[in-house]
Amino acid sequence: MTGVDETTPFVVHIGNGRINNTSTDDKNGSSARSTSFRKKFSVEGLRESAGSISKSFSEDLSRIGFLGSTAIGVNSLIGPAMLYLPDTYQRSGLIPTTAVIIFVCILSALCCLHMSNTISKVHNNKHFSLDVGYSECFQQFWGPKSYFYTQVLFFCCVTCLNVSSIVDTAQVVDTFFGHWVPHGSSAVNFQWIDNKVDVRWINWDYSVCSEELLISGECVPFFDSEGGILLTIGYVVTVLVFLPMALMDLKENAIMQVGCFVTLLVTSMGFIFLFLAQGINLDNVSLWGDEWGSLFGVVLFNFALVIAIPAALLYIVIGILGAITMPNVSQNMLEGLMSGSFGTAMQLCASIFAFVIIGLGCPLFSILVRMNLSGSGFLSMRTSNGLAVYLPFLTSWIFYQGDAVTNILSWGGIIFTSLIAFILPLLLSLHSLETGNDEGSVNVYKPWRVIPITSQRTALRILLAFASVSIIIGILGNLPFITSIMN
Repeated sequence: MTGVDETTPFVVHIGNGRINNTSTDDKNGSSARSTSFRKKFSVEGLRESAGSISKSFSEDLSRIGFLGSTAIGVNSLIGPAMLYLPDTYQRSGLIPTTAVIIFVCILSALCCLHMSNTISKVHNNKHFSLDVGYSECFQQFWGPKSYFYTQVLFFCCVTCLNVSSIVDTAQVVDTFFGHWVPHGSSAVNFQWIDNKVDVRWINWDYSVCSEELLISGECVPFFDSEGGILLTIGYVVTVLVFLPMALMDLKENAIMQVGCFVTLLVTSMGFIFLFLAQGINLDNVSLWGDEWGSLFGVVLFNFALVIAIPAALLYIVIGILGAITMPNVSQNMLEGLMSGSFGTAMQLCASIFAFVIIGLGCPLFSILVRMNLSGSGFLSMRTSNGLAVYLPFLTSWIFYQGDAVTNILSWGGIIFTSLIAFILPLLLSLHSLETGNDEGSVNVYKPWRVIPITSQRTALRILLAFASVSIIIGILGNLPFITSIMN
């Protein structure tokens, strides 16, 4: 991320002239202030104010700025996983699920703040004026080997997320075609039969799904195909739309991320109103639930990443409302909503949410990986684009069908996210305390300030212990689910 420049769009100057002074300068000043006051409330003044706001907005986007940074941060994190929460609330209860979300929010926020503080300790980067990637920070404090290893881990972590997002977006497009386009969506099916490749053109639409499958969210595109590998129309559309965005830099992409952020807010409000329209039934969810094994894993590994801080309030609102208004909600509520079983308005809202929110996450993931790979000249821009952009966009289609994507998300997400998001940032922060006395420019525990080095070490070790225990609980809770998938 680039540092914010020192250009200030709005400058407010307050004078302290005395009213009773009748000098020429004061009269001129009074006349100028009177003219300025009248101008401010005239049509011309309003036009100038609107122009200033527009210019400020444009400048903010051109250099990422606060708005772009907020959009990128939120969009990096919030996605289809948010719609797994209603099912989680129904299984694990209101109190345990909300408590875990808040705990993970605090844990992830502290990890992010510690990482930011460590980045500010890089030479000449106290005010974040340098482009310092994730792995570059490790190189500064832990040497060249850590730079290489974290490059590999960061690439694997974000690429796992990117591949699953590309496939999810393709399925969203195919779902839309299957419901709204005559003859549904289409795909090329590749199968290995009798030592040769059999290529067939197949179609899919909602007519093959029963009402029970639609409501349960288990009616997904091409679920009834006879195996093999699929290259679908939805996947082709996804690549054509989002691959060019992945070749942009972060500043260019920030404009689209702001649009995505606005869409997120609008569709989330739409979900809230539509959920309320379904009618509240408190019998759909209990206070404590009856199944907590996978609770920690679902929240920890789906809603925490070092590049963003969880939007806990939005998670809680969507999760609770979905749980109390929809009986027996499907595990992935998005698929059930997109089927049309809950009305056209809900279907359109879910489709827009899925395509924009999930889809725009794909180029963002690619850009983040490319920035990390090309930082400090580790790889050329051409090679970085090949690994970060072309590799996931041109190969993810082979994971469209079957359990391959689920396995990637389960194992890759748990292992790599645990290291990248929690363990490594805290270990690096601990190590940075041994390499210098610079406090950094981020007050992690604001409004309190932990100054003594021994106190900082103690706080970091306690936080590392909480993170490690949380990860172990999350992994143990997900083992039965992963084992069932593998079998």
